[in-house]
Amino acid sequence: MNQMSEQEKKKISGYLGIAQRAGKIVAGNNMVKEALEKKRVKLLVLADNASNEVKSSLSLLAQKNGICVISWPTKDELGLIVGKSRRGALGVLDDGFAQAIKKVKGIINA
Repeated sequence: MNQMSEQEKKKISGYLGIAQRAGKIVAGNNMVKEALEKKRVKLLVLADNASNEVKSSLSLLAQKNGICVISWPTKDELGLIVGKSRRGALGVLDDGFAQAIKKVKGIINA
């Protein structure tokens, strides 16, 4: 997955934080997996240091449902963004937030 600039990280962190406050984020491997299975996730964010098993299973579910996946450097940072402890995965439930984040990453219609 692509390296992220500091400017991209700052913008995406902002969108994720606002989405969390709006109740449009699921955080943690099990919650994200459940939301993916129910086809509620619009964008998946995976920490680079999440376990290979978690990254593989969640990526596979996302791919099966046509969901874009972006990487984030660490679980600590992902948790901090949403005001929680370490999180290996975040699921964005709102299409507007998902599209805004994809735009920052330069992903069109993904």
